[in-house]
Amino acid sequence: MIHILFGSQSGNAQNLAHVIGDSLNDNGHEAEVHDMGEMNPEEIQNIKTLIIVTSTYGDGEPPDNASEWMSYVKFDEELNLSHLRYAVIGLGDTYYPHFCQAGKDFDHYLSKRDAHAMLKRLDCDLYYEEQYPDWLKELLGVLKNHQEE
Repeated sequence: MIHILFGSQSGNAQNLAHVIGDSLNDNGHEAEVHDMGEMNPEEIQNIKTLIIVTSTYGDGEPPDNASEWMSYVKFDEELNLSHLRYAVIGLGDTYYPHFCQAGKDFDHYLSKRDAHAMLKRLDCDLYYEEQYPDWLKELLGVLKNHQEE
């Protein structure tokens, strides 16, 4: 099972999370999309494959529905996520000084807790519809190769 969690203030990250979920399901993977605000962050202990799709809000903070998850992975020093494979896609606007900061932070803290990045984080500007397809294609390749192992 692939868990896709979104942190979204305006709905763009939520929409993209569902597009990614549909694409994964259409390509033979079992994927579920969840609002971070409706899932306990401690559930990360039971997740093996995680995709985070998040926007950034204000001065580089995660969206409201993702703040509890961010706090959990950032501040729980005992958290060991060596069982977890993950990918992060951040949505933002290069006009702002903290471009895609929430995505960068999730990537940093997951890695710091020994989770394994499946591919390089993607930081998308306003026109994310043009930017994510290559990333998604790469993700599908990684997932397919992992299934065959």
